[in-house]
Parts: sequence; C-alpha cells; structure tokens
Amino acid sequence: MKKAFTLIELLVVIAIIAILAAILFPVFAQAKLAAKKASSLSNVKQLDLGVLMYANDSDDRLPMGSGFSWWYPLDGGWSWDVEPYLKSLPIMHDSTDGDGKQFWPTWMGDPIVEISYASNGLIVQNHNRGVMGMAQGADVTATRNGPVTGWLDVSTITSTTVTKPAETIMLATRFGGDDAWGMGDMVSGNTGWDFAGPNALPDGTRTPNVPYVVNTGNGKGNFTVNADQRNGSIACPYSNQANFSFVDGHAKSMVPYATRQVPTTDIANPSDKDMWDAYR
Repeated sequence: MKKAFTLIELLVVIAIIAILAAILFPVFAQAKLAAKKASSLSNVKQLDLGVLMYANDSDDRLPMGSGFSWWYPLDGGWSWDVEPYLKSLPIMHDSTDGDGKQFWPTWMGDPIVEISYASNGLIVQNHNRGVMGMAQGADVTATRNGPVTGWLDVSTITSTTVTKPAETIMLATRFGGDDAWGMGDMVSGNTGWDFAGPNALPDGTRTPNVPYVVNTGNGKGNFTVNADQRNGSIACPYSNQANFSFVDGHAKSMVPYATRQVPTTDIANPSDKDMWDAYR
C-alpha cells in the first residue's frame, strides 16, 4: 500500500518552495532590470550615433534641442532631426518609462513618439552652455508674429567646439517630459519650465534625499519627479543610476548628481565638475 504525504510533510514542502521563491524572485527581478538597463544603454548610444551622423552631414553642426517656436516638431528638435538616421523609432523609448502623461496639458493630444531621452540643453546666464539647446540665439533668422529676437548667444554649436567631448553629456534618460513642447525635448536647468518638462538638471550641492516636486500647471496638482532632488529630473530606475551618452559617442550609467557635482553658475569661471557644460 502506497503511503500518502502527511499534512506536516506537505506543509514542509510548501514552506521550502516559499523560501526558495523568496530567494529567487528578487534575483529574477534584478536580472530583468539588468537586461532593461543594457537595452536602454544601447538605445541612448544609438541615438547619440544618430546625432553624430546628422552632424557629419551638416558641417559638424549638432541639431538643436528645441526650435525657435518651442513647438515640437513644427520647427525641429534633436529627435526630429536625427530620425532619418535611426533604424527604428522605438529606441527613443526606455522600457522602464511608463506611459503616464502627467505633464501633458489637456489640449495637447497624443504625440507620435513617447521620448524617454532628453538632450543636454544647459542654459547659464542667457548662454547656451549645453550641446543641443534652445534655438533662441542672436543667429536665429526666423519670424513668428514678427522677427524673432534672440535672447541667447547662439542657437546651435559644432561638436568640435566642445572642449571635453568624452566628458560632456549629450543625452540622458528623462521620463515624463512633454514631447510636443520644446522644453520636453531638452534638459535646460530652468525650473520655471517644469510645468512642461520637467527640466531641472542634477545638482550635487542640493540637500540629499529631499523629493523634487513640481506643479504640473495643467490642473493635476503637484508631481514628484524624483525622490532625491540632487538628481533633478533625470530618471534613475537602475539602482539609482541613469544612462547617459557623451559627445564622443560612448554611453555609460552613472548616478545623476555625480555628473554635476558642482554646477556652472558663472560662465567666466566654469565648473570642471559640471559634465553638462560644453565649454568648461
């Protein structure tokens, strides 16, 4: 006669399975996150190479982060300009970036592509100090209800003017941006644009572990962009790291505030610890 399992034996087996599951499930989750991180790193590198190919065909001039009208893609933006150099549009989307549209005004409608990466559009003292910033320079030759008056120094730069290409950020993971509005396609550091951004750059000098909260400006109240304000609006879903690409074409993961340990606040005395400043 075959002996059946006793209740105690069955409970012991269930307990062992539960213990193994508790041990293995976090391992599986970490492996899945590592795969997503590698995929995102590949995406941002491909986007970076697309930007460099665009520049190669444009006399070394990099695309703008946002056009003069600030309405994307009416008059361009880096992702619009490099699209012909990309094999597929989905590489603009990070798999850990949810489909939440917290920052979209109700009248905006749906964009064609949800972009999880933003260009380095650092602005300091009305100067474009980033790599792909706002097309609002004195060199703008466009009209919008009359001639456009430039309030920045230049609109676009060449890659050869970047003093430290291997240490200067070109693109970064940034979730929740309003892709149809100009500032949603760049990270400027101008927190006044955060209703359509967010746009705050990392800042290693801020108080740690204080949430970065902005008002969406569309009637939906406040939104917590980041659990640590030092990271600004840069998304860091990979064990507090984000993926970045650089002007020389390489990409790597870093803690966001480590890229800007001391921000440039005076262009006459740029900070060597600000990896967003193209002219330091």
